[in-house]
Amino acid sequence: MTYEAITFQQAPIITFGYIVQIILSLAIVIGLIYISAKYLLPRLQQMTPNGKFMQVTDKMGLEPQATLYTVKAGSQIYLIAVSNKNITLIDKFKEGEIG
Repeated sequence: MTYEAITFQQAPIITFGYIVQIILSLAIVIGLIYISAKYLLPRLQQMTPNGKFMQVTDKMGLEPQATLYTVKAGSQIYLIAVSNKNITLIDKFKEGEIG
């Protein structure tokens, strides 16, 4: 075996500085994940589409793929259930009937 082949077969040398660098990199990645989950995700979930004549006034998740919405259109408020398979109108109210 040649000298070059022997040097390539050696295991990498793990030093204290290398371990500190890995720990700091991991801490930065975990910190970014925490900040994203704490501050950015709630803001993205609060964003609801509002049109000129209709607006989503409230939303409540029932299951991962089922949600209740209240939609205001004019003086009417509609309670709508939305799942990944269908959309169902549950009830409609006048503007002052629900609080």
